[in-house]
Amino acid sequence: MFRNNDKISPSQIANILILIMLGTGVLTLPRSLAEAAGADGWIILLVGGLLISLIAIAQAYIVKSLPGKNYMEIITATLSKPVAYIYIVFLVLFLIMLNGFLVRIFAEVVKMFLLFRTPLEVIIVSVLLVTVYLVRQGIEPLARMADLLLPTISILSLVLFALTIRSGDLKNLLPVFQVSLKQIVEAIPLVLFSFLGFEFVLIFGTYVNKPEKLTKSSGGAVLFILLIYSVLNLATMLTFGTEQTVHLIWPTLTLFKTIEFPGLFIENVEAFVMALWVFIVFMSIAPLYLAKVVLLSDLIKTKEFNFFALPLIPLVYLASLIGDSLAEAYEILDIFTKYAATIVAFIFPALILISLLIRKKLKKEGNTNA
Repeated sequence: MFRNNDKISPSQIANILILIMLGTGVLTLPRSLAEAAGADGWIILLVGGLLISLIAIAQAYIVKSLPGKNYMEIITATLSKPVAYIYIVFLVLFLIMLNGFLVRIFAEVVKMFLLFRTPLEVIIVSVLLVTVYLVRQGIEPLARMADLLLPTISILSLVLFALTIRSGDLKNLLPVFQVSLKQIVEAIPLVLFSFLGFEFVLIFGTYVNKPEKLTKSSGGAVLFILLIYSVLNLATMLTFGTEQTVHLIWPTLTLFKTIEFPGLFIENVEAFVMALWVFIVFMSIAPLYLAKVVLLSDLIKTKEFNFFALPLIPLVYLASLIGDSLAEAYEILDIFTKYAATIVAFIFPALILISLLIRKKLKKEGNTNA
């Protein structure tokens, strides 16, 4: 049972943040980068990733400066209680929508590659029920599961990437340094969706037993994802090149189809990769679900949150059905992340940080005058 005094370590929250970020952007990032800058997509990824790591550190600083306070209390202390209530409601709705989109993408991929005859709705409901079961156990079991999965996922992913890079063509990386500064600035928002999840330090940071280490954990998580994404983008470009990558719906999955194990017993690499991907995305969906349940509990000020988990299933289910086709769902998701995610991940945390710094300065001046 999850209680407010449950604690996780700085490394555990880093693992949770990594899995959230990895699940949101791993499928489509190479295509987005290729569309924005061709062979120079790695430049946009590098600039965007470093920028987001600084923002993640700043957000961790907020939590570190107000130890023991949950997100609702942080907003109340910096921007006022009415603002806190309004924003938390907005954030819960945002998470319902984002959770719905991720579940939809998850279900579409599973149906296409694994469960061909299973209705999409059945897959969606099934993954939501499994998610609710894990979420009701609380943040500590989730963190332990992340501890178990992340090293395995990381090693297997790097091995698979190495196998794809081996058969790549270096000419596909040319020409380089053709992108302009304007293109870089305009394309950075494209990177945002792939790194969504770093801002969850504001929600889960209150449960870290050593908040003074949060800045390292948060910044390190983003840099780790930047490394994984860089290797993924490199492998995709080496294998397909710009022209082919921009026409692939899921470049990552297509990339892994090219893997061959000569002389080994593994014949269906695709099924192996899909099993790996299912774990990754599930560990992205579950923390998102937990976050909105925790926020509702903080909003209503209940000691336990688990009774919020089941009633949210219909809302997430309805959100997952938005868009008549997968292409339309992705179009809506792009618009959604462009505006709503920018508020959640950047604008509102920036307002909190500014207010916090102003209050600290005024308090310091008051103590000096006294």
